[in-house]
Amino acid sequence: MSDPLRVFITGGTKGIGRAIALRFAREGAMVAIAARTSPDLDEVVAEIETAGGKGEACQANLRDHGSLEAAVFRAVDFFGGEMDILVNNAGLVEFAAFDEVDMATWERFLAVNLTGPYHVLAEALPALRESSRAHVFNVGARLADSPAQGSALLATTKAGLAGLGRALREDLREDSIRVTTVEPGPTNTPGLAPWRERFEGQTLLEPEVIADAIWDAYHSDSETPSLVIE
Repeated sequence: MSDPLRVFITGGTKGIGRAIALRFAREGAMVAIAARTSPDLDEVVAEIETAGGKGEACQANLRDHGSLEAAVFRAVDFFGGEMDILVNNAGLVEFAAFDEVDMATWERFLAVNLTGPYHVLAEALPALRESSRAHVFNVGARLADSPAQGSALLATTKAGLAGLGRALREDLREDSIRVTTVEPGPTNTPGLAPWRERFEGQTLLEPEVIADAIWDAYHSDSETPSLVIE
């Protein structure tokens, strides 16, 4: 019997992150989740353990490098020094016309959607290198390739995340660490809820669909540089 997978997920308490956590928990994985709010973390850790996994809460704010460093340290300690899967899932969703975007909002999106994942990757890389089955999943968005009106914030930062993924695949090839950019279409998550009217008439994806796709991609023998889910 193989050792349980060791999975670290940012934004792991809601929507896509929670669905991924529970998907791997049902297979007996060790799942460390990072988010800002302790009660939400505790609730999902309990769900992970009810589902059959082992859970660990790692409180973190993607705009605070120190808290990310501490969260990754706690996860790696929980895993015993190795990390098999990193899911950079946490991110902001907001729509506004470009000329309505102020500098503070622009910098907030860059900090959470792009700089935050960079810091997580930088801190997690030594533990990923210790694993013989490491895989990084960066959760982007289809809007990065097919922007809609008012999506400059989201499209720009998620396109940057996709570019980071392409570069990482080259840099980490000799380490045999796979890197996949996940590109879901509009998904029925709490983050999208305030903007549902923009997608009226469209069928939204459910978070569990993305979780199943990530599970399948991890277990696939083929390279999956980009995982488009529509």
